[in-house]
Amino acid sequence: MQILLKAKEEVSLIVDATPKYRFHDKQKIVAINQKTPIRHAYYREYRNLQHLCLLILQHQKHQIGLGTKQVYGILFDGAWLWEEYVNLLVEDVFYHPMNRVGQGAQRLFAGKAGLIYPDFISRDSQNRVIGDAKYKPAENIGNKDYLQVLAYMLRFDAKKGFYFYPESTQVAEEHILWVNSGTTYEKNVKRREDMCVIKHGLLIPGNSVDYETFLCQISVAEIKFQEELLHSISIDRQVENR
Repeated sequence: MQILLKAKEEVSLIVDATPKYRFHDKQKIVAINQKTPIRHAYYREYRNLQHLCLLILQHQKHQIGLGTKQVYGILFDGAWLWEEYVNLLVEDVFYHPMNRVGQGAQRLFAGKAGLIYPDFISRDSQNRVIGDAKYKPAENIGNKDYLQVLAYMLRFDAKKGFYFYPESTQVAEEHILWVNSGTTYEKNVKRREDMCVIKHGLLIPGNSVDYETFLCQISVAEIKFQEELLHSISIDRQVENR
């Protein structure tokens, strides 16, 4: 039942994002995309996606093992898989609400308004920390991501928020962003010393010669990820205890 309710919520989001779409427009949209397939080199990565969408809209067979076309890969939700992987590394420190099955739902406002599912909420109620899994490079974590985590931090009285992302460079260093106070109108903008968000990366080995080597390298990276995260969180405890 919870899965069905979640599916309805996701369908509603799609409907809200496409207010001008009408069911009778489907054939017109299919015809336009068949007549003008993506050819520009800049968008070449979307050619296969366009083709797949056309197959789905026309109810043609695209299941694995059926049809005459060769299967080259499997479509999966990488963002969800990354979130669940991160949970395995931080589950001793964080609660993990799961919107896909409706577990751990939270509310922004009284009266059951503002349904939210933060990725991670720390178990320490005296030093609450928010975590957000992002399956993208640190430089691609931007404004909408910031607003979301800051809203969660406000809701749970957290002074620190984390973005957990996969790092592909040789070194996974924390990027600390201190929240500002003041306004440019009054020329009194300055950074707050008590509130920040941190981009905390997990180094993903990219030069492994074989699978066994990769396992050893990722194991070392996971331990470092956990140790540095715990250290970063414990700093606040030390300051509060003084």
